[in-house]
Amino acid sequence: MIAIPARPAYNERMHFGTPALILALLVLSIGGASCGGWSNANAVDPGNAAADNAADNSNSTRSNAEELGLIVKLPFDTEDVAWKQDAATKKVIAVMLLTPANADRLVSEAAAIRPPEGVSLPSETWFPAELIAQSATSGDHNLKGQAYAANAFYQEPYIHGRVTRIENTDYFVLELSVR
Repeated sequence: MIAIPARPAYNERMHFGTPALILALLVLSIGGASCGGWSNANAVDPGNAAADNAADNSNSTRSNAEELGLIVKLPFDTEDVAWKQDAATKKVIAVMLLTPANADRLVSEAAAIRPPEGVSLPSETWFPAELIAQSATSGDHNLKGQAYAANAFYQEPYIHGRVTRIENTDYFVLELSVR
């Protein structure tokens, strides 16, 4: 006959598993909550990421066309772009280089909305080197060009402004503002 040992009474059993399990759950819940894994408070909305960055870096020069395309419409691909958004004055200024075909198309479409007018723009230190050099030859550090309606670029809240083609180039200076 095989002897089966008697089971110890309930209060005599070892319960090391239960406290370890409770401690592990406590550590996981505190660690998970501190990382924000269960909260949407720190969630980032990709649609507003560019706007948030723009507010944080107000008036800094940027060169990302996709980021610019989140705040204004870009009806044509750009060869190069440099731009600033000034949250204080609620303005966006962009210098865009277009292909010759896209430049001519933009001028044609914009002229159909409103006839162009001759303008002179002050050159900025963050403009492309070619435009800065061109402005230096004028003597007054201004760039001459033809200003057109910028309707093709309007996107709320930037629904006022103009786009200027700089003389003898395929560079355009886009100036948009909130009313």
